[in-house]
Amino acid sequence: MDLQFQYDFEATKAALLRLAAKGLPFDKYRACKLLFLADREHLLRFGRPITGDNYNALPLGPTPSQTLTLLDQLDAVLVEGGELPQDPRVRELADAFEASTNTEYPQYVAKVEPDPEALSETDVMVLDDIAKRHGNAGFLDLKRLTHELKAYSSAWRQNEVRRKFPMRFEDFFADDPDKLDFLKELQQHQFLKRTLAAPRD
Repeated sequence: MDLQFQYDFEATKAALLRLAAKGLPFDKYRACKLLFLADREHLLRFGRPITGDNYNALPLGPTPSQTLTLLDQLDAVLVEGGELPQDPRVRELADAFEASTNTEYPQYVAKVEPDPEALSETDVMVLDDIAKRHGNAGFLDLKRLTHELKAYSSAWRQNEVRRKFPMRFEDFFADDPDKLDFLKELQQHQFLKRTLAAPRD
């Protein structure tokens, strides 16, 4: 049974704000890559990702599905001067960030502090660790790092028609065989949780 998690927008927004506040180069590409690395690390260590977002393998690497959609809409507002969409989550992001266009790729700048209630202590620890280890990595270094992970390579297929392939949370464990017993525990836990929650005739 595939691992599944629920998307947590408030945690995602707080994670983006915390990363942006580090003073790192922080464009949409880097935001997606650092979230992926943080979600993967937190899942391997604590049994759940931070954002709960599903990931897709795209040509430039792993991308968080719902978060990328929101960031695309945010760019349309902050960078292109478009009108705010109806999605209240984009409105929240537009109130929390501004875009600096002094560089080749627009950078996100945090305008507010992250909600301290939206992230756990382990979320903060992992985000800070990922920012320290990878926050200043260049575009090519981040691309190489994420492309080499089996979670990405297992999902990505060279295809002239399709350019997006869903990634499996189980594959996040593929580069760390010492965690396979932990993965089995998570799978059993989710199986029991879904079984008990299923309606009975």
